[in-house]
Formats: sequence, C-alpha cells, structure tokens
Amino acid sequence: MLPCVVVPRAWPALRTPCARACRLGWVVVMAATLAGLVPSAGAHEVPPRLASAVAGIFHPDALALSALLLLGVVGLYAHEGGAPACLAAAFAVGGGPLVAPLAGACVIVMLHDRVMRPGHGTGGLLGMAMLAVMDPLTLGGTQLACVLPVAVLMGSWPLLHLSWRPGGGRRHLSALRMVDVAGFVVGCHLWLRMLADYPDIPVLSERWGDALVAIAAGLFLAAAVRALVARDVRRVLCGLFGGMAVLPVLLAGLGLVARGNDLPEMLDGAAACLFLVMAAGTLTWGALLALADAMEVEAGRLVLMHLGGMAALMPRLSALLSVALLVIGGVPPLIGFSLSWMVLRLFNALPHADSLAREIPVAAVLIVMGTGWGLRLLALGRLVGVVLCGRPRTPRGAGASDPAVAVLARCALGVAAACAISVMPGAWFRLAGAALGHVTRQGQDGMPARMSLFALPSPDGAAVMLPVHSFMLLAGIGLVVWMLWRLRGVAATRQVATWEQGAPSAPPWMPFGDPLVQVGAGVFVRLVLDMVGWPEGVQAPWRRLLRLRRLAARRMMLPPEWLSDDAAARSAPMLLLAVAGVAVALLCWLS
Repeated sequence: MLPCVVVPRAWPALRTPCARACRLGWVVVMAATLAGLVPSAGAHEVPPRLASAVAGIFHPDALALSALLLLGVVGLYAHEGGAPACLAAAFAVGGGPLVAPLAGACVIVMLHDRVMRPGHGTGGLLGMAMLAVMDPLTLGGTQLACVLPVAVLMGSWPLLHLSWRPGGGRRHLSALRMVDVAGFVVGCHLWLRMLADYPDIPVLSERWGDALVAIAAGLFLAAAVRALVARDVRRVLCGLFGGMAVLPVLLAGLGLVARGNDLPEMLDGAAACLFLVMAAGTLTWGALLALADAMEVEAGRLVLMHLGGMAALMPRLSALLSVALLVIGGVPPLIGFSLSWMVLRLFNALPHADSLAREIPVAAVLIVMGTGWGLRLLALGRLVGVVLCGRPRTPRGAGASDPAVAVLARCALGVAAACAISVMPGAWFRLAGAALGHVTRQGQDGMPARMSLFALPSPDGAAVMLPVHSFMLLAGIGLVVWMLWRLRGVAATRQVATWEQGAPSAPPWMPFGDPLVQVGAGVFVRLVLDMVGWPEGVQAPWRRLLRLRRLAARRMMLPPEWLSDDAAARSAPMLLLAVAGVAVALLCWLS
C-alpha cells in the first residue's frame, strides 16, 4: 500500500489504478483484523518464535486490531491527500517499538505538513512517540508511569483537535479534514492504552481522574461555542468534532476515578463507552466529511452565507447529511443519545461522600457539560437551517446536484453502520471484547460476557437501555405517516406560468437569495427573535424593565462601603442578572 501512495506523486498517470489498489489493500486490512477479532478465530495462540520475530515490527494485540479495523474505514474514505496520514496512523497503532517512531516521522511529513495543512504544527509526533514508548514506560517503574496522563494529554492534544479557544475563525483553528479522523482513532487508542497500563495507585488515580474530568468539561464548552460562532461548514464541523473528541479524555478520567475507588462495574462502563465513542465517531465523522467533500465539489466553497436550498437541489446527499448530524446530535435512539445517557450514568455511579464539598464539583461539571450540549444542538440547528433550508444564494449553488452513486454509496454505508451500532451496541462490544477485557484487566469476564446484542446496561447497574424499542416505535410512526400521506391523494396544482414550472416566483432584485433577508450565519440571533415575535402589549413593560436595569446598574456602580449589609444582599440577585445579560450580549455579538 505504501508504493500505491508514493508512485502517483512521480507518475500522475498511475493515480487511478494506485487509488484502487490502495482501497483494495484497506479492504484486506479490514478483513484480516475482523478475522483476528472474531472470538473463534482469535482463540488460536501465536507460535512463540513467530511472536518474538515480529514483536519489534508489529504488535498484534486485540486493542491494536480494533483500532486498525476503524482505520481501514477511514482509509476507504480518504483521498490521495489523506492516504499517507491513514498509513502513518496504522503503523503507529499496530507497529512495535521499531515501527512506531518511523510512523511519527511520517506524521511530521504527511499529517501535519505546513504545506498540506496551513497553520498546523508538528505536535502529532509526541502522540506517536507516546505509543512507541508506552509499554517500556510502564515497565520501567512506577515513578515514570505516574505521569502517564500528562504525557498522553499532551500527545493527544493535536490528534484530537483539542483547543481552549472559543473563536471559530481561520486564525483559531484549521478546517476539519479526513486526516483528523485518523488522528481521532489514534488519540482514542492512546487513552485506552493509558487506561490499561496505568498502575494501581488509588490516590493518584482518583486525583488524575478528577483533573481530566475538569479539563474535559472546559474543552467541551469551548468546542461547543466554537461550533456555534463558526462561519463555514468545515469549522462548524470542527467545533462539533472537538466536542466528541473531548469524550475520550472525560471517560479516561472517569475510568481512573473508578479504578482509584475500586469500582469494577464503573470501570467496565467507562471503557465500553470509550470503545463506543471510538467506533461511532470514526464511522459518523468519516461519512460526514465525505459528504462535505462532495458538497464542496458540487456547490463551491462551504461558507454559510453562500449556501442554502441544498435539500431541494441535493436531496439524497441532504438526507444522508441529516441522518449523520442526528447521530452526533444526541437524538434517540441513535448513538449520540446512548453516549450521553451512559455519561450521565457514569456520573451517577461516582462514590457519593457525606459532605457537600464532594458533590459541588460534580454538579459544576454537569452544568458545564449540559450548557455545552445545548450549544451543540443550537449549532446543529443553525447548520441545518442555513445549508439545507431556504434558497441558493450563489449561481454555483443554484446549479448543484447530487454527486455520483458511488460517492453516495460509500457515505451511506458509513451512516448505516453508525445506525446499526446505535441499534445493536452489543455487536461491537462482542467484537472488541478481548480489547475491552485488556483495558479493564478482567479478561473475557467483563461487560461483553453479560451483555446481550441489543441491550446497553448502565455502569451503575440500575438500568438497561434498549435502543431497538425506540427505533421500532419511530419506524411504526413513520410507516403510519407515510401511509396517510399516500392515502390523502394528489392535491390539485395551482395555475402557474409554463416557464415557472410550478416554482414560486422570486423578486428580480434577489435571484439567488439575499443573505440579509434569509437565514444566515450573521443574523442568527436576529432570526430567533423574529421567529419568537413580540406579543401584544409587551413593549411598555419591556421599557420599564430596561429603566429598572439602568437603575440597578447605577446602584451596582456605587462603592461597596456606601452600601449596608441589607442593601448588598438585595443587590446580589441584580449582579447575577447583570452577569447573565453580559453573557447573552457576548453570545449575540459573537454570532
């Protein structure tokens, strides 16, 4: 496969056959990893001589095989530019101590090249180097292994596209590409390795777990704000991707807390949820970015102010895009809702102390995560309203059409696989059962052994989710709606001019739509206010409320020594309202 990537750079005429050969190679890799992950096939022991011969080159454990299977999916989606990054990620995940550093060098040249990815550094080398020295570091002594969370966090920072910045412009973060999905798989693999190799030190495990949970909550909120204020589709997807990429950090922190407090069921749930994030995120984001690439080819630049009406112009692509966005949006019974449910159950399974001081940080993390989740849903609604609804705003967008059937088929397979994992999560857990047992140190007696094909047990053991029930309910409702739609008959068409072909006429001054009138990125808050409207008789009380706000602001500007204790107590709610108003005004300004 490596010659198939290098040869087209010297002989462009061989680009098409080399691309086909590379895809065939990824199919072979996926078939080999599936054969190794199936319990009946993976039960055979490797001969000792063969294992010692390939130990420095290839590290074929169950955890590496599960990551290689997902990297094969990314390799099938990737074009010529992303194929080297997928190969480097595969070498880093499945390679031994001799091959993984070479893969880190490939990441410098290919994955984070400044010519190929403007504005990106070479921080991915640290993540690949961490994979190479993970086993020697854990075997070298407990003193070195105690700092594993810091090293893994630094190594996975560029791979998972993490950032504290809430801005969505070009100077803050680069646009999301297919190579970032390969980095997502490697980052999840890093955290799974850390969770498997961290030593049993209860105090340190609990402290590192609390720190990782707090860091992940802040990164999740920053990614949600970044998705809400971005001005093009790829950077909106970058913010949404950053929110999902934070979940491995959060789940690894919860797993360390469970190990520090000797909670094996909670550790099983955290590791299973991390495996589910890795599988569902890879399949969904691979399909989403392939759909974004196809839309960019047909409709031009993916700037939100230039897009619109894609649901009418590209119905098949829009349908796949909507389903993929629903998968990551947390709509039941899809996998996003199952992940949020498992995360809440993991927080519920935390050890509850008698003091209130232990519960306040957990409540604060849940509030931050809930706020970030709400902002993610707003960003998803904004993306759908701008891109799929309305009218096209550019001549090229007005001439867009669905891409070729082969492109849509590849995207549909990824979306269908994500939906299948949503309905049957136990299938993926059974396939990756050996890897999950390696992470939890329980072998095959962990969660996959007591899990059915359609059930998703909660980590605290208090509930069981069956997504197939919700899926059957929605399918029944959809079937009834479809039958009623078919039985109502065809409505009479209105009289229109022949050249209009039934379409409503547009004013002559806006043939392709006006961004200041239609749904757009710059008028998001104004659009919401116009949709809500002002009821009758509300303007006068609103003016009085504004006067009271101005009086309260003047009162809060007085020096504190001028106020008595009672006056300060009365001013505290006003201060809270003022802070909330400033936050809303800042959000309106950013949008």
